[in-house]
Amino acid sequence: MRSESEKRRHPRSRAGATQADLLINGSAVKLVDFSSGGLRVELPQPLTVGFTVQVSGEIEGSPQRLPVGGSCQVRWCSDIGQGLYHAGLSFEKPSDIPHAATEMLGNGADHYETLQVSRRADADTIRRVYHLMAQRYHPDNLETGSDELFRQVVKANEVLSDPARRAAFDVQLASHDRARLHLFENWQSSRGVQSEVLKRQAILRLLYNKRFTDGDQPWIILRDFENLMGCPREHLEFSFWVLRENKLVTRGDNARYEITFQGVAAVEAEETSAKPPAIHPLLTAPARPS
Repeated sequence: MRSESEKRRHPRSRAGATQADLLINGSAVKLVDFSSGGLRVELPQPLTVGFTVQVSGEIEGSPQRLPVGGSCQVRWCSDIGQGLYHAGLSFEKPSDIPHAATEMLGNGADHYETLQVSRRADADTIRRVYHLMAQRYHPDNLETGSDELFRQVVKANEVLSDPARRAAFDVQLASHDRARLHLFENWQSSRGVQSEVLKRQAILRLLYNKRFTDGDQPWIILRDFENLMGCPREHLEFSFWVLRENKLVTRGDNARYEITFQGVAAVEAEETSAKPPAIHPLLTAPARPS
C-alpha cells in the first residue's frame, strides 16, 4: 500500500465520472485516481509488484483530454474484494506522464508561487487564497489593483483548481525544475575535482528549491538524490560529507537532507554575484579524509 508520506508528496485527483478505461498491456482497466507521480487503477487480476507495464489512454480533463502512454512500474497491488484489485503505478520517464497544453506554463510562471501556496496545498486552500488575492489585485481595487497580477492569479487558479490540469502542470513544473539544474549534465560530463564541485552545487540547488517550494517538508531523502542525479549513493557520500562539514546541509532521520541558512546564503550569493562564486571555496574544501 502507499505510505502516508507518498500520499502527501503527490496530491491525488479522482477520476471523473466520464473517464474512459485505460489500457494496461492491451487490457482495459478503470482509472481510480492520479497525480504527478502516477496512477491508481482498478482491474480484475493482480499485477506483480516491481514489474513494468505499458499504459495507454486518455485522462479526462478540462477543457481537454490528456493523453497518457508509456512504461509504468507496479509499486503496489492489493485485493479489494469481489474479484477486483487496486494497483499503484509510477511513471518511469517524465515524457510518459500526461502533459497538458504548453500554455499552462505560460512564460515560465509557477502558479503555486503566484498564489503563494505550497505545491501540496489542498483544493480548499487554493480556493481561499485565490479569492483573497483576486480581491487584492482586481483592477477595481484603487489601492492594490493590478491588471497583470490579476490575470496571473486568475490563470493560476484556472490550472490549480482543475485536478487533471494541475496534475499535468505538476509534471511540467518538475521538468522545468530539472531543466534549471543544468549542472547535472555538466558534472556527469566532467571528471575529477571539477565533477565533484559541480555535483555539490547541484545538490545544494535541489535542496534550495525544495526549501523554497515546500517549507513544510523541506528535506530530500538520499534515495531521491540517487534517482534525480542518476548517481549511486556511494558516489554521493563524499559530496554530502563536504557539505555537512561546511554546515551547508544537515542530515536528519532516515537520511533526510535539508539545506541550512548558510547553504541558502551561499547559493544566493553565487547566483547574484558577478565575482567568482562565493560558494566555490566552501565546495572545494576540505580534502578527502585519509
